[in-house]
Amino acid sequence: MIWKYKPSDLRGHFGRSRYFEGWFQKVYSREYGVSFILIYGYATRNTEERFGFIQIVSPDSEALMLCFPEAELSCDRARHIMWMGSNTLSTDRIEVHSEDILIRMNLTGNHPVQSYKNSMGYTYFVPGLPCYHSVVNTSHLVSGVVQYRGKEYALDDEMGYLEKNWGSSFPDRYFWLHALDPGDSEVGILFSQAEIRWLGRRFVRHVGHVRFDGKLIDFRDLANVRIEIFSPAPDMLMVRMNSKTLKVEIAIAQGKRVLFKGPRNGQLSRDIPHHTDAIMHLTLSMRGIIRCFDLVGNYENMDPSRP
Repeated sequence: MIWKYKPSDLRGHFGRSRYFEGWFQKVYSREYGVSFILIYGYATRNTEERFGFIQIVSPDSEALMLCFPEAELSCDRARHIMWMGSNTLSTDRIEVHSEDILIRMNLTGNHPVQSYKNSMGYTYFVPGLPCYHSVVNTSHLVSGVVQYRGKEYALDDEMGYLEKNWGSSFPDRYFWLHALDPGDSEVGILFSQAEIRWLGRRFVRHVGHVRFDGKLIDFRDLANVRIEIFSPAPDMLMVRMNSKTLKVEIAIAQGKRVLFKGPRNGQLSRDIPHHTDAIMHLTLSMRGIIRCFDLVGNYENMDPSRP
């Protein structure tokens, strides 16, 4: 039945050909003024020894990749838990141990997207799209510890965000950002625009939302939206969305650049330049009222036609 379907569910389709399933966990620490990023999942076209993966970025470090053979992966779909070797990854708890890093995190106060509609609308029921996207938690609290390269970071009710992607490949062209207000966990923005390929056709779609004052405005609900993404100056990007009811402007000062691996045809083989802890200024204009927010966020600009 359709009402039983949740896009954010763990699927665990290890036997599918040309398939991936991955989660993006971001934690922003007000204490240290930096983000911790954890990307984990599996890609069925990877080699046997690299079937499962955990990609980690800690402050002042490049992306660390941990890989696991398929035999060391298992999952509990009902409780949304994945095990890779001795590591546990779920919506409530993260435990990662290796020679290089130790992570123990408890996730509480989850704000999940309850509707099966979620961030991509009803396109979940369109078969054969190369990539599907879902927000698991718009925000949650993270407590625990990260130890890496002789440094220890103690996390106490820091701000977290969790999303997932699945399918065969990331879109060829896309822009994605997520940002939050370090001083207010109730303020945040998600935006993505991507070129989608389906049945020989290409079309551009956008998803996302903005949270403030206890409201969540879904960008897909805006009528006749015009979107611009451009570079007004070196090391700067600008995103503008204009509709009759809401105008959004995001000025982005580039952050630290790290390199992740993303999926292509079920294999983790595509380089993904990712900018972390970028400074963003958000301006919202709605019904004659203007609100401004200073945010910290992450973004990816995978469209070669843009600077």
